[in-house]
Amino acid sequence: MRKRREKVPCAFLVILLLSSIATVFITTGFASSETRFYVDPSSVIDQALTPPKTFTINVTLANVTNLFGFEYKLFWDPTLINLTSYTTHIPSGWEPPNGFPVKDDTTVAGRHWYSYTCLTGSPFTGDLTLVTYTFEVLSIGSCILDLQDDKLVDDASTLIPHTTNDGYFNNIYPAKLYVDRPSIVNPDLVPCKNFTVHINVSNVINLYSWDFKLYYSNDVLNATAVAEGPFLSASGPTSFMVVELDDSFNATHGLVWVNCTLLAPPPVSGNGTLATISFHVEALGESVLDLTDTALSDPWNVPIPHSALDGYFNNVLKAHLYVDPPSIIDPTLLPPSHFNVTIKVANVTDLYDYQFKLGYDTAVLNCLGAIIIPFENETNFITQVQVDDEAGLVWVNVTYYPPAEPLTTTDPVTLAMVFFQVAAMGNTVLDLYDTRLSDPFDEDIPHDVSDGFVSIVERDVAVIAVALSSNITYAGGTVYINVTVANEGDMIESFNVSTYYDDTLIETLPVIDLAPNTNKTLMSTWNTTGTTPCHNYTIKAEASVVPYEIDTADNVYIDGKVKIKMFGDINGDGVIDIIDVVIVSLAFGSSAEDDPETPWNETANWNPEADLNGDGIVDIVDLVIIGINFGKTC
Repeated sequence: MRKRREKVPCAFLVILLLSSIATVFITTGFASSETRFYVDPSSVIDQALTPPKTFTINVTLANVTNLFGFEYKLFWDPTLINLTSYTTHIPSGWEPPNGFPVKDDTTVAGRHWYSYTCLTGSPFTGDLTLVTYTFEVLSIGSCILDLQDDKLVDDASTLIPHTTNDGYFNNIYPAKLYVDRPSIVNPDLVPCKNFTVHINVSNVINLYSWDFKLYYSNDVLNATAVAEGPFLSASGPTSFMVVELDDSFNATHGLVWVNCTLLAPPPVSGNGTLATISFHVEALGESVLDLTDTALSDPWNVPIPHSALDGYFNNVLKAHLYVDPPSIIDPTLLPPSHFNVTIKVANVTDLYDYQFKLGYDTAVLNCLGAIIIPFENETNFITQVQVDDEAGLVWVNVTYYPPAEPLTTTDPVTLAMVFFQVAAMGNTVLDLYDTRLSDPFDEDIPHDVSDGFVSIVERDVAVIAVALSSNITYAGGTVYINVTVANEGDMIESFNVSTYYDDTLIETLPVIDLAPNTNKTLMSTWNTTGTTPCHNYTIKAEASVVPYEIDTADNVYIDGKVKIKMFGDINGDGVIDIIDVVIVSLAFGSSAEDDPETPWNETANWNPEADLNGDGIVDIVDLVIIGINFGKTC
């Protein structure tokens, strides 16, 4: 239960504040933690750090108690990065003659040996950056920023226990691990024949060890052997191990699991073959050569960033007839713009004749015509092309005759081109149907068909309103920002909305599946901790641009300004004066909640702005805070 409080006359409180000096003591508890000696940031991994760009790191202490002296050596690869400058930071009061550097040596390439001791100053407790280093990048690679021989000593000449954490630098372009040949589509690779693939690496720097698994369909293929490639072994002896070569790993897949490591430096950089895998064809079909669980590491066992690309095997060619591009979504295609699509075929054997119908919505498109593209510049063929724009239909029939040669290809080949005019905004499928592919013997060629899609739409999202819960607050206060966004286009849209004070991001909120011609209000919460009192911050909301959006001017909405008050400037006029004292005095004794056991209502004069310490009560502490800051202006 809260203690009952007596009311204090306002005049007495004003006199008390203006004639007295008050001090507020605040006790803060800190959680204990071990002492850390580390490189900050712990890793600098950035492909953009190419020669001769620079970067900085700090050697830092955290949670140290009674530090009186320290020593360490920092090592790096001088062929990769070069130390251009460094700045030492010693605790206040350790300056000579109160202390002095025992060792400050960079004469050895790739090393800084630094030691400092206090003499007559006070021991240091807390967190401290010891040195800030600036390095110039000399080449592409990676190295450890290696802290060694580090010692922390207290004022009793005792070593301070601590953990040490090195740093790491890497500006390597991402390596690529891939199956070569990436696509094997060959109907001649019938059962009982054999073929090989290579597992290659490219753009790798300082490779010392690697590991991968390759899965395949065991009803189509059987892996029979694995051999080490020359890439790693060119540097010296290796430990090459086939961990698993199992054609029956599970009911559907076989597994090749291989790893390899150098037995001694130097590591290897560049492009090359890690391993070669031999396969036996078991049946007709297809199989993904699934390269997974891949690992590339440097001599320090640090992972090397890389991508992994699968392979593909198919000895049963199934032709594919399709519209290209498969989709056209372009708000710039306003009526009466023109565009065209092509009809293509891929993975076909002995194609000699073909026909298709292409349907479309005449409310959206007009067909202007179609032309045939003879494959391989053939001239011996008969064509039939009909366009019925009223029905929304294009019909094409092409028949080749001797001495024309049939078409066999895995790569896409264009058969026809169809020209359209945009009639109105809207969507339409380009429906490819009644298709037939045949060989020189008039036998049907099995094939898949893929339609096209055209969307002539407007895509437009906008921020249409921003409302603030308050235009003035103390640093550390909370301002709620209501942002109203609208979908002014023709498609369901998902996008992000970001709020800012000046150019600093507050937060990013998602908008999911907002229907056309609707709006939605989001609430962004701004904790103003860290802002500067006496400063006006501009509030802005911004919607991310959706694909093909043309009108982006309304994606940004600037609302106005929020003033950050000085602590104690209750009315926000930029001066802490008698007016603020009176405001607190008028609310003195009030609280955010009423105490039912008292005969009066504590909330009657409640003013949350007068509750400066945020404890729910306006009392002497709040008046003292005013007194301490009395007279401050901005």
